[in-house]
Amino acid sequence: MATYATYIRASTDTQETAHQRSAIDDWLSEHDVDTAEVDHYADLGHSGSDPGREQFRELIDAIECSQYETVVVWEISRLARLGSIYQRFFESCEDAGTTVAITDGWVEEVRPDGTGKLIADISAAVAEEERRRLIKRVEAGVARAQEQGKWLGAVPVGFERDADGYLQVVLDPDRDAGKVGYLDVRRAIERVDEGESYRRVARDVPNLARTTLMSIHKDDERRQWYLDGEADDERVDAALDPIEP
Repeated sequence: MATYATYIRASTDTQETAHQRSAIDDWLSEHDVDTAEVDHYADLGHSGSDPGREQFRELIDAIECSQYETVVVWEISRLARLGSIYQRFFESCEDAGTTVAITDGWVEEVRPDGTGKLIADISAAVAEEERRRLIKRVEAGVARAQEQGKWLGAVPVGFERDADGYLQVVLDPDRDAGKVGYLDVRRAIERVDEGESYRRVARDVPNLARTTLMSIHKDDERRQWYLDGEADDERVDAALDPIEP
């Protein structure tokens, strides 16, 4: 039976975890831990405030069954960002006699007798406060960009974002770059209105997916962008200024 466990968490499926794995692997190697003695747990695409993380719940259950002597993590924030979840984890480790090793943090380990726990708590609190401030800065930046009329997020088909962040219509699309022209979309919608199928029309328009055409055609607000050359969204409406209905 394995006596060591490792835990990795990332907030998104695409978030890089190599640095976490590398740091944990280095710790195991430095402590001469046989890989056969290690169980690995990972939750990808989960926030640290999510109490329903499947692998994390399984890890706590195993700890409460006294299965592991040591759990190795990259940093405290990977375990939990919500205080109640965080405290339950460490209470389970304390009751089971499990040591938590931290590869990147203010403290190297938290022992069952409480050694290192205070520093770990302070570290977690500081990390959470930094996260809150980062979120506020990002939200403020998004709000400023929106106030300035800049387009954030996915760019609608037939449009592009210029170097300053403003939305522009694409009138001369670079087909090789996967672009779709604004007027291509307008004509495609008109053809569907005339009775042609989404599949047939999309097949004739380079880079325009059938599902995209269907989504636009069924959305009254977005249809207005292409057929009427106007939009309720001021950012889109500004981009449509040079377009005739």
